[in-house]
Amino acid sequence: MIDSLEVKEFDRLEGALIEANVSFGEMTRQYARYLLSLIDGGVLATISDSKLKTLIPYIEEGILRERIENDGDLRKKLAIELWEIEAQHRKSDENFANLIRCVIFCFGTEDRWIEEGTGDTTPIYLYFLGLKKILPDIRQGFIKVFKDFIADRRKID
Repeated sequence: MIDSLEVKEFDRLEGALIEANVSFGEMTRQYARYLLSLIDGGVLATISDSKLKTLIPYIEEGILRERIENDGDLRKKLAIELWEIEAQHRKSDENFANLIRCVIFCFGTEDRWIEEGTGDTTPIYLYFLGLKKILPDIRQGFIKVFKDFIADRRKID
């Protein structure tokens, strides 16, 4: 069942991201930073450290973003590697498989997002829904991270 409060909160967040002119790449980079902060902060304790460590280089690549944006072959290679890892763990460790899917989002591009035509202006709600499968109570923390990002960005501009 869809939580109408949740949908409203994400509509507002999406509106704030658009109003602040946050690009797809910046949003995705911030999402990757957030994923890394969850790992570093021990929030994903249901997933073994060794498994989390395998994802860190991929997340760091997502944070850098430039190679992801400019090298389609690299982007495809990394996504394929992640899908292979996800397939290995899909049945044995659902949380890890879900986290891998979240990391794969870090390799998306605006062109691909538009091409897929989900109807949403940004992928922010999709990013959240992926994490919610692992961390059901993450909503307020997730929203706060992006609101803080917008506020910090406005200070710089």
